[in-house]
Amino acid sequence: MFEKKRKVTFFYSRIEEKQIFFSLENELKKSNFDVEYSKNLKKKADIGFYCECNSDPSNSKISAIFLGGLDQGRVTWPNIWYDQPWNKFDLGFLPGNNWANRWKSCSENKSSNTKFGVYKVGWPKSDFLFNKKNSKIKKKLIKKYKINTKKINILYAPSFECFNQQLEVAKVAKNNNYGLIIKHWLTKKEKKYQDLWNNIKKSNLETQKIYKKNTKIIDPSENFLSVLDLSDLIITDESSVAYEGLIRNVPTLSVKDWFIARHNKGVARLVKPSNVTFKTTRKDLNKKIIEILGNSSYKKKIKVNLKKEISYLGSSSRIIVKLLKQFLIDRKLPQKTKYFIKPKVKKKISKNSITLSFYKRIFFNYFRRFLN
Repeated sequence: MFEKKRKVTFFYSRIEEKQIFFSLENELKKSNFDVEYSKNLKKKADIGFYCECNSDPSNSKISAIFLGGLDQGRVTWPNIWYDQPWNKFDLGFLPGNNWANRWKSCSENKSSNTKFGVYKVGWPKSDFLFNKKNSKIKKKLIKKYKINTKKINILYAPSFECFNQQLEVAKVAKNNNYGLIIKHWLTKKEKKYQDLWNNIKKSNLETQKIYKKNTKIIDPSENFLSVLDLSDLIITDESSVAYEGLIRNVPTLSVKDWFIARHNKGVARLVKPSNVTFKTTRKDLNKKIIEILGNSSYKKKIKVNLKKEISYLGSSSRIIVKLLKQFLIDRKLPQKTKYFIKPKVKKKISKNSITLSFYKRIFFNYFRRFLN
């Protein structure tokens, strides 16, 4: 099909970013592409697939940009592209309708536009869940962590473990005789996250004292999506796991009067749960868990949110490879497909509206420091 064999380089910094590309790697190999992974974001590449906008795509002959997470830049929605520009990349890929609408609302801005279009393609990270081989992954995890699938299992997966919030969940799980699965994202001690690492270690030790063998602590390097089929309910603060839980119809509960701090010297603030979670308070945590698990109407709400957030379940990698192959033949071909997101028609902007937008941005950037 092509004069020479093409090679795709997947660029990543963390394991959860690398996992975005696993299913895509398999699909590319089926189409006779060579593939490799690299943490060197400045490495020269034939075709570079990125999920960090601060990468330098000029080092790739062809470049494509993905989201690094389903709630990326949530504090700046809808326009994440002001601070995280995509205009240096050739192609952009988004997971679903809500993301497509966010992009479209900002598509008049140069920073949001890739050179050859943005496409709604689904979430490639989750494709493996719809593969027959996924049952083997599930059995392997059950055996490795000795998870009792006959019990109701609560999955605790926070963005930042602090203030002994994990212990609150452990006590509720114990009172109801639920299984407790713990999944943190930090895989090793890092200077930037030293306090978080220490908090996790302390909480895990205390949790095992409280609930002993009923506590299953998952290796942080495991793919979070693999654990979903073993879970009946996710409890988090404000993590993106809430969006991934939708994929397997697993409800997510956030405790809105929990506090969060990125490090022990930081100013603590109340968590900001996403719109796809169900909310409760610390006082009503036990009551709300029982309510969600016993009421099927919650599952219906999850299905509604899933349709908004993630498209083409199980087919994302195949779609991306199809678009890439078309692009290699003719750079305008992908824009003729149903996956192409048509940008807004540009309107003439008055000097007054530009000035107003400028001062709005200054105001926003000033106050955003207090949100983190």
